[in-house]
Amino acid sequence: MSQAKAKAVKLLETAKELGWDVSADTGMLRITKRFTPGSMEEFVDCDMEYYEILSLLPSTEPGSVWGTDGGGVGAISAIQSGVFQMSKSGGSKRVLSAISKLQRAYA
Repeated sequence: MSQAKAKAVKLLETAKELGWDVSADTGMLRITKRFTPGSMEEFVDCDMEYYEILSLLPSTEPGSVWGTDGGGVGAISAIQSGVFQMSKSGGSKRVLSAISKLQRAYA
């Protein structure tokens, strides 16, 4: 198994274990988790989990991490809707490609 595929499998297994959906394309990784709308406890759980998953995607070029975490106004939307979503750009294209090919098996 290639290193890229091994990293993709680790990321997908971690996401599945924590209850996150994963979507990848050539330039970006997006993770999403649904929770009970209005539940601050579940929102905080999501806010504490997402980095564990995103950190498994190696950065190979400048990029950023953004979404509905507790550090911005997106948090209000996430709490109301019950959808926590984070994205990461600048990740390894090889790992993103492997995730894209494997993600159906982990859905």
